[in-house]
Amino acid sequence: MEGITEIENYDISYVSKEIGLLDIEGIVVNKTDDSVRKGLTNYPHSVSGFICAICVEGSAELKINFQKRGLKPGTLMVVLPHSMMEPITVSDDLHIDTIFFSLDLVSRDSLSNDFVLFQEIHQMPCLKLSDSHFDIFRKHHNNISMHYYREQSKSKLDILKYLLLALLTDIKDLYNDNPEQNNKHTRGKELTLQFFDLLYKYHKEQRSVSFYASEMHLTTKYLTTMIRKQTGKSILSWINEAVIAQAKSILKTSNLSITEITDALHFTEPSLFCRFFKKHTMMTPSEYRYKY
Repeated sequence: MEGITEIENYDISYVSKEIGLLDIEGIVVNKTDDSVRKGLTNYPHSVSGFICAICVEGSAELKINFQKRGLKPGTLMVVLPHSMMEPITVSDDLHIDTIFFSLDLVSRDSLSNDFVLFQEIHQMPCLKLSDSHFDIFRKHHNNISMHYYREQSKSKLDILKYLLLALLTDIKDLYNDNPEQNNKHTRGKELTLQFFDLLYKYHKEQRSVSFYASEMHLTTKYLTTMIRKQTGKSILSWINEAVIAQAKSILKTSNLSITEITDALHFTEPSLFCRFFKKHTMMTPSEYRYKY
């Protein structure tokens, strides 16, 4: 495996370099309207930081942790660290004000370990903002951007940390007051969220429905029925989709050979992996790697 270069997990410094922004430890903020659009990949990738983005103009459809989400003007998108993202369609006029930062910057604050808040964000990463909330979050971005691009000073990073805490506090209040969260604690929704947490954790190693049912202490039949009822898709479709997303990410962000990818995704033979990939994408892994 010597000589392999992987960029599967996008961190702050990598994104800063690719989009041509300042390299301030632990945070990156877009400067121009189109910098985020130009920096978006067309394949799945994992992100290592916390993303807070406001759609100002244009539209986009993307998958966050394998589930489709839509962006349009007035939408707030909050993405947790270690999430898988995949842009599907992006309009030419897309303008997203984005702050991408490490939670280490605010680790001293209880918000960084707020499990309930993070579960709510995981379940609903995109929220339609009222006009007043849209103005509030744009001002958050403008204030953070102003200090991010100011000349270096001793207090610059400290100021950014406090501004991020204010941003996170408003995010928490927004989710707590969101009426769509009031009925979130149904049995079906709780189990569906648990399934997607497990899927994100184990999809590289486990592709059987029985594994996930066992981890959730449910029968295979019950889990299958519940996931289809909640999502409109079969559990096997979700598992396959997660594996394909991971395969696409590895193909585009590393120089791993097909044999090495076969091992990484726990297929027994390269031919089985190639057949699986072609069945779900209509392309061989090599065709996908070099087509886009």
